[in-house]
Amino acid sequence: MNRIYCYLPVALLVTILILTSSCKGQVKQPNTTKSQNITIKYDDRDVVTNGYLDSSGNMWFSTLREGVFKYDGKTFTNFTTKDGLCSNKINSVIEDNNGKIWFATSKGLCNYDGKDFTNFPLPQKHTPNTSPDTGLPSRNTQEVLSLIQDKKGHFWLGTISGGAYRFDGKTFISFLRYDGRIHPDDKVYNNCIQSIVEDNSGNIWFTSMTHGGISRYDGKTVTHFTKQDGLSDDMIFSSFKDDKGNLWFGTLDNGLISYKNGIFNNYKEKDWQNISCFYQDKTGKLWVGSFRESTVSWFEGNKFTPVPFDKTQKLVEIRFITEDNIGNIWFGGRYGVLYRYDGKELKDFTQLKTNL
Repeated sequence: MNRIYCYLPVALLVTILILTSSCKGQVKQPNTTKSQNITIKYDDRDVVTNGYLDSSGNMWFSTLREGVFKYDGKTFTNFTTKDGLCSNKINSVIEDNNGKIWFATSKGLCNYDGKDFTNFPLPQKHTPNTSPDTGLPSRNTQEVLSLIQDKKGHFWLGTISGGAYRFDGKTFISFLRYDGRIHPDDKVYNNCIQSIVEDNSGNIWFTSMTHGGISRYDGKTVTHFTKQDGLSDDMIFSSFKDDKGNLWFGTLDNGLISYKNGIFNNYKEKDWQNISCFYQDKTGKLWVGSFRESTVSWFEGNKFTPVPFDKTQKLVEIRFITEDNIGNIWFGGRYGVLYRYDGKELKDFTQLKTNL
């Protein structure tokens, strides 16, 4: 991806069938961005939301206020709405099977082919337009929080309040629109899908931050898992699949959940709540990030071990952990912080988005 912090998207939105279009109807907008010296001050309204290593070795960093940054190992290049990006609020970034970079934004999906940006707004009309069980509506939204591409090439995206979609490049199909929390004030469904992961069998797993627990789609049927099924919490922020095929989920208030051999297991430690992200590095070590002060730990066996950073260099409310092509570990989070760890030194890149 979260409790709910000022940067956590928590509100409204979406579902079913539509043709792709751009902000003005599938119009591709030319990119004119050039590498530039960029200095970013710490900003309590900004968050570096995601980091991603593409197939060419570039690192991409998405933010809530500054668009997206591409880092080629020497230079940061910033892309914003001035360059054709449909929004400067970016929640996630991935690369598809054809090498295009996709962004989950506050204004739908957007992709970048190396030259042009193309926008794919989410549908605002849905069938049915109310829950067949309760007769209550769901929020409409354009904001996408989470994004993956599955083994079949379909995109799966989670929204801030309207459940999830499957997208084949042309058509959006809605899922989980009438699940999760019904807002007590206006009696409208608000299902915030903060993360999505595909397991080794091709099942798609969705986590809800609005008391929807965890949902699994096997290609035909959606199965819901709640506290009654063994979850320690029904507000789940993060998810991850390790190299053995085990699934990991980070909760709002009740620690870590694993799913192994068809069984949920809960790991609760007093100082390890608010789990925001996971990463397994090339050595097989599982890194876990948190919004709390002890922000990064390794999880080995049944134990959390804090990463031994220099104590004078503090990470703040981490949103992602990832690895570049030479084994450095990157972290980003609240206040726009961006750090790189080479195993010895934790280097602050927050205000070094410039030629190095």
